[in-house]
Amino acid sequence: MLTDERHRIIRDRLAAEGSVLAGELATRFGVSEDTVRRDLRELAKSGQCRRVYGGAVASAPFADAPISLRGGHAVEEKMRLASAAVALLSPGQSLFIDGGSTNTALARAIPRDLELTIATNSLGVASALSDHPLVELIVLGGRFVRDLGTCVGADTLAAVAQLGADLFFLGSCGLDAARGVTAFDPAEAEVKRAMARNSAGIVVAVTDDKLATAAPYRVAGAEAIRHLVVEKTAPAAILADFERQGAEIHFA
Repeated sequence: MLTDERHRIIRDRLAAEGSVLAGELATRFGVSEDTVRRDLRELAKSGQCRRVYGGAVASAPFADAPISLRGGHAVEEKMRLASAAVALLSPGQSLFIDGGSTNTALARAIPRDLELTIATNSLGVASALSDHPLVELIVLGGRFVRDLGTCVGADTLAAVAQLGADLFFLGSCGLDAARGVTAFDPAEAEVKRAMARNSAGIVVAVTDDKLATAAPYRVAGAEAIRHLVVEKTAPAAILADFERQGAEIHFA
């Protein structure tokens, strides 16, 4: 089998299933695992997948673009996810909400008669909540990164360390049952991990295109997710993997 044909089949498998195993591909192609690993390296170099131990997963699409561009992607889907996610809220809760266009939509969807305490490092989230009459808003300062739309670094981490939350609405760049929640930026991932440590539960609201994908920096394992909010079109097989690890699935 020619290299281009192997690459096409690998791309098709990644699109359909989100991940591939080098050993299975080697058997299918009748080549060595070294050959398959070389194929995966070439595909990863061109951004068509991300290598993981034993194989590869699909690259998280679009999520490494600046927040100004992500805000215009899948707007209606994110609004539906936001409406489903805020249904999980109860009066008096304390929340962490970090960055991301889906989380900004979520902040806008929070009912104005709901009393909450919300801490965020996202200027978009803070802006969306700035005139909410019953939200005690805590803005976590630090070094502002324009492309991310969030504050990161030592000052942000110190502020997070002083707080605790009932729920953490975690913005995900990539989400895979094996790799968990991942992010593109190491400083942003560090803040996300700190918020996760100081929260009693994690909520992830995610569009279909991020399922079974991965970014370079790990934030939390799939077993840490309490609530997963997805579109009705999310593949059942992928969702089953998260359910087996304890996540409650909610459909937008």
